[in-house]
Amino acid sequence: MGTHTVYRLTFKTQLHLGRASGPAQQGNLGLEKTETYVSADTLFSAICQTWALFYGAEDLTDFLNCYIGDSTALPFTLTSAFPFAYDVYFFPKPLTCRGSEDLAEKTKKKIKRVQFVSRSVFQDITAGNLLEFKAAPLINGEKVWVTPEERKGLERSIDAESTIWKTDTRPRVRVGSQTAESDIWHIETVQFNTGCGLWFAVHFDSDETQQKIETLLRVLGDTGIGGEKNAGYGLFDFTPATIEIPSAEAGNQFVTLSPICPKSPGQLKQFLTGDVAYTLNSLTGWVSTSGTRSRRKQISMFAEGSVLHVSDEPIGRLVDLKPDAWPHPVYRYGYAWPVGIKGTSE
Repeated sequence: MGTHTVYRLTFKTQLHLGRASGPAQQGNLGLEKTETYVSADTLFSAICQTWALFYGAEDLTDFLNCYIGDSTALPFTLTSAFPFAYDVYFFPKPLTCRGSEDLAEKTKKKIKRVQFVSRSVFQDITAGNLLEFKAAPLINGEKVWVTPEERKGLERSIDAESTIWKTDTRPRVRVGSQTAESDIWHIETVQFNTGCGLWFAVHFDSDETQQKIETLLRVLGDTGIGGEKNAGYGLFDFTPATIEIPSAEAGNQFVTLSPICPKSPGQLKQFLTGDVAYTLNSLTGWVSTSGTRSRRKQISMFAEGSVLHVSDEPIGRLVDLKPDAWPHPVYRYGYAWPVGIKGTSE
């Protein structure tokens, strides 16, 4: 295990972390869903945007240049931000945790629906321990897998259903600038319970970098993270803490706690060696400057929880997704936070 600096984000407002919108219905613009965690890519981009405003664009360029090329001395690396509830931290379920072949189909589907596991369960999975899932305590709409003791504690601290977060659908209105006609659309938001929020781990190269990032987090907390910041969404406070992240002894596989963009075709080939399991998430979106708006280039990254084969070179990279003829780079964060894992678990 390794002890790492973490930041616990507690949200003062609801949060919207947009993902692919559903099909539009007649009379509105469709439903935009929300994630329940903040990807390291989104978090890194929000920090960089705040950096440019607070420290200046030139200072940001100098900072980002540290990530370009073959440098391994990165100013900081980070995990995605996952839920926590009081003193229970949650991790993405390693995707090799699928259940044995003799499990009932209903049980296999339950395992597949689990999105997060507690630190204790994560530790057992990464250690290759055989887990009995049939009577596993599941909470938050069966999206979260905890131990029986953790469930009892959470029921005392939160409520009878151990609800860490809830989602809600809210209508929004867009008024056209030319015709003044209005369009109704809907977004999904997530609200965390008291004592709950999101956490992420960080590795810094120096105390100076840590102080800078903590300053930016204070600014970001007052301006918001995610979508609909103009409506007051995504405001948060943060508290530094430490956590031990479980990790198996050095082996052939790792599970990532952040999205990965492979460094090279050779690294991609290594990732896919052996019994691996992964999900690919497509990065889409827009960039704008001086009134000009353009869709950035699209790329797919290995999602959190993906279990891949180890690589001989530093894992991942910063990738430039700027549209053609765009005046400056549009970087997205794609470095792994690898955690060693053994075998598979039931």
